[in-house]
Amino acid sequence: MANPFMGNTFASGARRAAYAARQMARIGFFTAHYMAGRHVIGPVTSPGNVPSPSRFGVYDQKALVGSFRKLFRDEWRAIDAGIYKMPHDLRGLPHWRKLMSGSRDYMREAREVSARAHRHGHSEVRDVAAEKKYPRYYLQNFHFQSDGWLSEESARVYDMQVETLFTGAADAMRRQALPFIRDELVRLRGKGQPDAETTFVDLACGTGRLLSHVKDNFEGLPAIAIDLSPDYLARARETCARWSGISWLEGKAEDIPLADNSVDILTTVYLFHELPPKIRREVADEIARVLKPGGLYLHLDTIQYGNLEGVDVLLENFPRAFHEPYYDSYCKEDLKDLFGGAGLKFEREAQGFLTKVSGFRKFAS
Repeated sequence: MANPFMGNTFASGARRAAYAARQMARIGFFTAHYMAGRHVIGPVTSPGNVPSPSRFGVYDQKALVGSFRKLFRDEWRAIDAGIYKMPHDLRGLPHWRKLMSGSRDYMREAREVSARAHRHGHSEVRDVAAEKKYPRYYLQNFHFQSDGWLSEESARVYDMQVETLFTGAADAMRRQALPFIRDELVRLRGKGQPDAETTFVDLACGTGRLLSHVKDNFEGLPAIAIDLSPDYLARARETCARWSGISWLEGKAEDIPLADNSVDILTTVYLFHELPPKIRREVADEIARVLKPGGLYLHLDTIQYGNLEGVDVLLENFPRAFHEPYYDSYCKEDLKDLFGGAGLKFEREAQGFLTKVSGFRKFAS
């Protein structure tokens, strides 16, 4: 991926130069793994099969690269303005042993993903015992990943896979939520509600990457992390081990284990594109149920068709390369209609590279 800092005057000065250097090192590391992984995985289609025709034609590489660069320029401006801190994992030297371990695990898993994709092994985690505990839609090898979301190994490899897929941009895309959260906390403080009396929920928290940045910036904010996978929840605990004030709950997004009208701010990250359309509506209703009147929901997920001109063909082909059975329908989903039907009113959104954050507020009673 192209250097997002090339030719930009903001990449001067000690602090700015440190941010640029560390981000470029990350980008280079994950881009190298992306290229190596693509070589291991090979063609999307099996030998003798013809790729499906595209509805959108060729993609605009210039638009994609420009969006990638803009993500990091915008992030630096937010950091420089004091909207949020320099990311915690950029403030010190990298943990080379962890990086090398992650590299080894990623390449091993890339070979497994390739083999699984060509044998169409997208439901290998489905068995009788699992079906008694988890919803059917959840029992899939999303991304053709080993064990789906149901093992310690899967949770350990996930962050390396996602950062590699986005060539080092995944965390920066998630951090687009931080200005929304900051603004909401300022609003609540203005009404006399301190952070310590505000409830933040990270629903389907995964490995806890967003939660780690939220707690790093708003340490006095009580947080509740919820995920259906006990292995990913355990990984999130490790990710956020340095911060206190976090409660951990195992539960479904369509049956949130919280009381009505009990949450001030709720986030989901990359959840809805992995839900069937019917379940999306159930989850939207649950989010509205647990939010307080006037509470804020932040929806972070992939961009959708039409959000970035010239890139729709990449969105179209993503579920063809990686097992994502509900992705195409999500890219067509009208979010304002989806959440409006649950009683949540759209307020504003921001877009960075291939992720969009949309803010919705529960109607006041």
